[in-house]
Amino acid sequence: MAMLRPIIYSSASTPMTPDLSTKMFDLTHYPALEKLDSATLAEMAHQEYQSGSYDLSERLCMELWRREQDNTGCLLLLSSIHFQCRRLEKSAQFSALAIKKNPLLAEAYSNLGNVFKERGQLPQALYHYRHAVRLKPDFVDGYINLAAALVANGDLLEAVEAYNTALQINPDLYGVRSDLGNLYKALGRLEDAKSCYMKAIETQPTFAVAWSNLGCVYNSQG
Repeated sequence: MAMLRPIIYSSASTPMTPDLSTKMFDLTHYPALEKLDSATLAEMAHQEYQSGSYDLSERLCMELWRREQDNTGCLLLLSSIHFQCRRLEKSAQFSALAIKKNPLLAEAYSNLGNVFKERGQLPQALYHYRHAVRLKPDFVDGYINLAAALVANGDLLEAVEAYNTALQINPDLYGVRSDLGNLYKALGRLEDAKSCYMKAIETQPTFAVAWSNLGCVYNSQG
């Protein structure tokens, strides 16, 4: 699922120290989290999330949130953590808190959309994704999430439009371009599908999925 790229850094964010990076943020080395500055906590929480250490990331986020109740980036990451752990109610709660702090925070609406989509509530998911991209017209992940929900809802032509918008913003998303190719293939637009797969391969020559999909199209054409 292409979505959760939470940003929890402030403008005062500082690079990791060698000590932190070599210990891989094992909290047994840091029993007193209150001694760490907020920028370091944010960096550690993000790194642990990216590595799949959701429990550690949550602990770090909770310490950061204890200090900074208005830190919407922290709330977004907590929402993402709980979503990854399939604690959907908690994920929704933290997204709602972020929206309460900042009603214009597109990422929070997208995270709520993820919860609704996971629950099979597609109309609510689509509403939140659409609201997210209205708030932030260059929100690539928002368009990708919207496209996936539209596909699930059977709205393939609208999904094509959403994927194309994402690719206009970032043409290098070879996985998204391959997904768009799959949509074109499902719609019977095989030349468009081939073009997508070839562009995906041009961007990432080792992307085996696109090679396989391209071969399937050629086979279907005889």
